[in-house]
Amino acid sequence: METTKRWNYIFGPVPSRRLGLSLGVDVIPKKVCTLDCIYCEVGITDKRALRRLEYFPADAIIAEVEDALSRHTKIDHISFSGSGEPTLNSKLGEIIRAVKQLTSIPVAVITNGTLLSFEDVRYDLLSADVVLPSLDAVTPEVFSKIDRPHPQLRIETIIEGLKDFRAEYKGQLWLEIMFVKGLNDGKEEVQKLNEVVIQIRPDRIQLNTVTRPPSEHSVEPVSQSRLKEIQATFGKRCEIIGTFDKHIAANNKTSNSTEILALLERRAMTLEGLMNSQNATMSSIIESIRALKDAGLIESFTHQNVEHFRAKESALPEVAGKRKRVRQPQ
Repeated sequence: METTKRWNYIFGPVPSRRLGLSLGVDVIPKKVCTLDCIYCEVGITDKRALRRLEYFPADAIIAEVEDALSRHTKIDHISFSGSGEPTLNSKLGEIIRAVKQLTSIPVAVITNGTLLSFEDVRYDLLSADVVLPSLDAVTPEVFSKIDRPHPQLRIETIIEGLKDFRAEYKGQLWLEIMFVKGLNDGKEEVQKLNEVVIQIRPDRIQLNTVTRPPSEHSVEPVSQSRLKEIQATFGKRCEIIGTFDKHIAANNKTSNSTEILALLERRAMTLEGLMNSQNATMSSIIESIRALKDAGLIESFTHQNVEHFRAKESALPEVAGKRKRVRQPQ
């Protein structure tokens, strides 16, 4: 088990079902977001926000990306995601452009797409290689139930923002739809979604359902058979997102407890997920998990009959505390 200097804004690489091994760049305090989605793996949004701010120093984020690139050679994408909605960071475009100067690894931005009606947000994303917005519903009632938006957000405006961005953006646009059993998987909502998606013209349509521990325990996934029926509605560009399928053969490398803790502060993960992320032996991962548990920093729980691990809220380090205490603007 190894330890290294702690990163404040970088985590991973994380095994991603869409992006392979993804080095995460976290530019937002936990959990500043425009939405409070019932399925969110990060947890409940304390206070929803719409105002863009420079939450963290851009130079510090860029320096950590450069450091991470010197340590990790097996990275498929550098992904802006993590604790909240990345487009709320007013320096996002500057950071993306600086990262593009450091490496040829593709840059991805995982966003809920709610701010694409803002011209400055669209401009900031133009330098990314892949933008992955989400659109879970197109009717106000269903959108409100699943995504629990900021009171000033309107689904009609969000849809227009997605169309405007598609018209300007030359990179890959992968639209994700998260299906929740009994809420947006009905025939009528799916048909309305398809009509809007045709107008947005994404390069890929990616169907997802609840597989990671959600913020609301009552949320249930849609069956694979139903997802396949929905896939047929959306046509050839549509795919069902499966589990992470790029297994890295473990070598003799030992796991890094500092990096593992940084991962578990942002999302719950399984032993297999940690092994793929660390490219380390299972025995080394177990040793790190045991040490972090003994130190009172992490805890385990079961979701869908699989053991997961997450950081304890009471044990998060100082920077995470600052993320939680930051004043979240309206």
